[in-house]
Order: sequence, then C-alpha cells, then structure tokens
Amino acid sequence: MFRAPFRLIAVAVLTATALCLHASRTAGPKPSLDTPQTVTATILRLEKTLDEAESHHRVAKVADMIADDYRGITVGGTIITKRDVLAAVGGTGEVSSESSDRQVRMLDNAAVYTALVLDHGTDPKTQNPYTLATRVMDVWQKRGRDWKLVNDQATGVAPGN
Repeated sequence: MFRAPFRLIAVAVLTATALCLHASRTAGPKPSLDTPQTVTATILRLEKTLDEAESHHRVAKVADMIADDYRGITVGGTIITKRDVLAAVGGTGEVSSESSDRQVRMLDNAAVYTALVLDHGTDPKTQNPYTLATRVMDVWQKRGRDWKLVNDQATGVAPGN
C-alpha cells in the first residue's frame, strides 16, 4: 500500500534532481575563432590600415590601434612610446610605405609580423627626398576583442635586401 506512493515520490525526486543537474551544466570552453589563417588575415589587414593611417596623418586611427603601453625601437636604436608615434604621425612629413615579404606567426594571444618595408618621403630639414629600407618586426596582442600593436623594432638594411 505504501510502495506505490514511495515509488512515485522517488521517481519525482530523481526527475527533479536530473533536471537540476542538467540546468546547472556549464558549457565547456567555446572553440576559438582565431585560426592561424584568420589571425594572419587580420594582422595583414591591420598592418595595411596602420600604414595608410600613418601616411595620411590619421592620428586618432593610429592611437586606436596602438596599445597605451606600446614600446618601439627605431632604426637608430631609440626607444619610443605611443606618444612619440602619435607626434610623428601628426607631423607634416609626407611618407609612403611599401611592404613585401610579409609574414605572420601566431602565438597564444599574440602574433608577430615581419616584413621588408621601403619608406619614401621628404626629409623635413633638408627637403630632400629619401628612401629608407628596413626589416620590421611588429608584435600584436589580442586584448579583449581587439588586436593592439604592443611592440615593434626596425632594422635598417640596404635596399633590395
């Protein structure tokens, strides 16, 4: 006589427990959308955008792309900060860049970009045109949903190397 209600209660308790356990499940880690191919495409696009923004003196765009704690090393060995880059971008010097041998190496939440860059411009002091060839290495880091340039270094090379 008491067995039927007991079974009904036991089934109800087990069902409630199963529902609670199912509802409390946490989803596993979401698969990353950052494949080597998507990171490479993103970094190459960001590098092109950064070159264009610098060439056209778009200070706000460059400021948005560079991390506040950015550090760079110039061809002459000087360490520069974001403030230095923004001051140069805001200047009046006309510069254009051509990049070749562009490569991206993906790391956990970072990517290393290397390229051969030919900068063409006019020296602001002498007004003479110049071409500067450099091998560059830029380090981009994913911060939240955005990629930021956090470090770079330029090494002067002979044109054509």
